[in-house]
Amino acid sequence: MSLNGKQWVFPEHDRETVNKIATTPGFSPALASLLVNRGITDPGEARAFLCPSLDQLHSPWEMAGMQSAIDRLLKALEDKEKIIIHGDYDADGIAASAIMVEGLRRLGGDVGYYLPSRFGEGYGLHIEPLMQFKAEGAGLVVTVDCGINAVEELQWAAENGLDIIVTDHHQPLAAIGGAVAAVNPLQEGCPYPFKELSGAGIAFKVVTALMEKLDQPFPEDLLDLAALGTVADVVPLLGENRVIVYYGLQVLRRMRRVGFKALSEAVNLDEQKITSTALSFVLAPAINAAGRMGEALPAAELLLEEEPSRAQTLAETLHRANQLRRSTEQNILLEAEEAAIKMISEGNQKIITLAGAGWHHGVIGIVASRLVEKYNRPFCLIALEGEEGRGSARSVPGFDITAALADCSSNLERFGGHEQAAGFTVRADRVEALRECLNRFAGLNLEDSDLKPRLLIEAELDDREIHFDLTARLEQLQPFGTANPAPLFASSNWEIQSWRLVGADRKHLKLWLKKDSRSLDPIVFGGSSLEAKLEKGRRVDLALKLKEGYFREQKTLEAEVKDLRYNDSYKSGCLEVIDQRGCKDRLTIAGEILDRQGNNSIVFASTAARSEKLKKAAFLQAPPHFITSGSFNGPANPPAAGGPILLYDLPLHEDILRHVFSRAARGKPVPVYLLYNREDLKRNRQLLDLSLPSAQDLEQIARAIIDNPGAVNSANFPAPYAGKLGFKPAPSYWERTARIMNEIGLIADDALTRQGPELMAVWPSCLNDSPTYCSAMELREQCETFQRKLLEAAPEEIASILGDLAAD
Repeated sequence: MSLNGKQWVFPEHDRETVNKIATTPGFSPALASLLVNRGITDPGEARAFLCPSLDQLHSPWEMAGMQSAIDRLLKALEDKEKIIIHGDYDADGIAASAIMVEGLRRLGGDVGYYLPSRFGEGYGLHIEPLMQFKAEGAGLVVTVDCGINAVEELQWAAENGLDIIVTDHHQPLAAIGGAVAAVNPLQEGCPYPFKELSGAGIAFKVVTALMEKLDQPFPEDLLDLAALGTVADVVPLLGENRVIVYYGLQVLRRMRRVGFKALSEAVNLDEQKITSTALSFVLAPAINAAGRMGEALPAAELLLEEEPSRAQTLAETLHRANQLRRSTEQNILLEAEEAAIKMISEGNQKIITLAGAGWHHGVIGIVASRLVEKYNRPFCLIALEGEEGRGSARSVPGFDITAALADCSSNLERFGGHEQAAGFTVRADRVEALRECLNRFAGLNLEDSDLKPRLLIEAELDDREIHFDLTARLEQLQPFGTANPAPLFASSNWEIQSWRLVGADRKHLKLWLKKDSRSLDPIVFGGSSLEAKLEKGRRVDLALKLKEGYFREQKTLEAEVKDLRYNDSYKSGCLEVIDQRGCKDRLTIAGEILDRQGNNSIVFASTAARSEKLKKAAFLQAPPHFITSGSFNGPANPPAAGGPILLYDLPLHEDILRHVFSRAARGKPVPVYLLYNREDLKRNRQLLDLSLPSAQDLEQIARAIIDNPGAVNSANFPAPYAGKLGFKPAPSYWERTARIMNEIGLIADDALTRQGPELMAVWPSCLNDSPTYCSAMELREQCETFQRKLLEAAPEEIASILGDLAAD
């Protein structure tokens, strides 16, 4: 699990397809993986994806109903009929309305437009406005972004002599009747190859067909409006949508539309840096705010306005509305989150249903989305007004929230939506019953695993792949959006060097990382809460995004970390092994660990001198309990481990640690830091040599005894022979040596009992007659085997080894 508590999910790539693209000149394995994730299956498709062209747009005439719609529009234009464009109050509906109005007016049409009120009428066609259009002399109504399921309204219009052309992108729920034409690629039997157009995209297709029919130029200048609707409606930015937004952004950056120029100035957006992200999160919300907080009409007026001063006034109005939307949204979010935390803590609420009097219906959908993103479970928010509430529901991937509402329809006045989002109306006295019903449904259909937050990783990067060649190729994936997100990569095994909090409010976390000879200094926006979980010297895997940037006119590689996880630890039973073997500066790292969580901690250092060095260097206020290799020759009695256990040096033998791990606290895993490295082997061999006499050492001592048998005296042994070795062994060394000499028959009762030549003739095989020598050699082998395991084994195997000690 990551530091943010998220599961990292990696796609199952078709390796054959990835390799087919990756081996094509100009494509790297990482880029090939990204393209395969987006449904690309061969190099030709890959090149087309990276190089969008208007030629990739399908002919509008392939869409069912297009010919009938164009014929009726041409008649209306020829007969000078009054045409009403009926849109919707969201950004897609507003943009679609502007496309249709501007396109028809360009051809001389008498065109008006109508946007329903979110609060007065709600979504879609209604008979009252149709009656008004008829009374005002309209001969034709064209719907955009709505109407495909308005069965009763269309029937009324047909019976009352009002022609309606429906253009919509929503899923038809039944066969349409009453309209003179219906343009929707989702209609049954429609051969149009791309089914994911927005309402604005379909409006653009209609205008394109109309222009083509009249031999007028391709309406490329309307692509800015089509891009707005496409991005705002969160449709997949693949296929035609990708082309529409790609070229729409180019049109937008030229700022020939007075309304967009005024709005960009009002929100302080650099016109030349408008991306799909800016369109989605800056411009579209301002357009949407009009319909969310009041009436959508000013937004449509702005998009169609040609007079700069009037456009500026309208843009400032929308900007103020968006600021009000933000503050309203934040107030509701704070209130809703407080209630949500309480419900989640109760543990029996898989779907959180919240209701509030005075909540603004226009923003509760946004608030629900934010809560789903943070708590990774479905949310239903209800704005209560008197005895009725209007609700917005948002879900997690894999759970159909509209199906859940359908199962609880007896508690609802009406509802509608799709798998991930829905709207509904409920009586105030049925809210509790709805909450219980939704959670019964969730209990049967929503797995606990679905509630665990996930992070979708697109590809893994070696540190050598993190360079400008890759970021240049990533730019070709623009524009980013739904189904074509800015790629999130994983890169493993980076060592934490340092970090600090940055920003005016110190909410962001700046990291300095190293891997081999590479360094990286990514930012974690909003990552201040992670600071307490960071440990210098530990290795982490990163989930990060990459892009090019500039600092002081120099190109820079910018990395944004979305999450990170330690890759050097493994939990087993009561232990969590943290693998920092081979760290460059273990003295500093040990000091920082003990300074941070040193209470009741235990440190193994090979010698008392090394223990003292660590104590002094780390400036420890409350020194931990130290054990050394000296414990090998006598029992240690450390405290029960509640704090961390630091294996600062490589232990000689498992028995040194047995007392420590057998007293490890049960419950929360005890962290065990592995800080030793291969350099410790030499020191350990020296320590073993001080306690366990080798055959070579014993031969020197035996020859000394043979050469000077008169000195054989237990009272002064080994004084006459100690100088022969060149080092000062431990007392246990000489105790073992005396027993060995006795067991091989060289000495007994302070006297030489075996002739030297006789003994040397069978040396060193005679040592096999000594149980003490055999035991020492067996112990030496055990020590070396144990040390090799601690140095070479994977963290999970070491956790098992140490866990066995804890279980003893």
